[in-house]
Amino acid sequence: MPGKDSTPPFQSKLTPYRNEILKAWFRRQPLREIQAMLQKRGVTISLPGISLFIKRHKDKYDPRTTPQTKKPRSVKPSKGIEKSLKKLDELLARDTKEVAREYDRKRSRAEYNKKVEKQ
Repeated sequence: MPGKDSTPPFQSKLTPYRNEILKAWFRRQPLREIQAMLQKRGVTISLPGISLFIKRHKDKYDPRTTPQTKKPRSVKPSKGIEKSLKKLDELLARDTKEVAREYDRKRSRAEYNKKVEKQ
């Protein structure tokens, strides 16, 4: 049975230091320096262990990029979109059977027109 200080299953003991490890790696610090930094914090791990951790996590986090904050902006819909939305609201307010009948009528008219044009 694992001790009190062990990590949950399938979680690396390097996870709490992920940002620091990746920042050091992106600054091109050698793995030995990263290992020394971790050892100062009481974490002993091999160089291949650090390397595998970095390979696994480097694509998910890049400390060089600054986090982008999304600014809320108000967008005024164009008139075409307003018309389409209004039409959609009217359509959704109607009975579904009625809408289906109208669709069938339009489709049958279109098929009839195609037949007439071919003759």
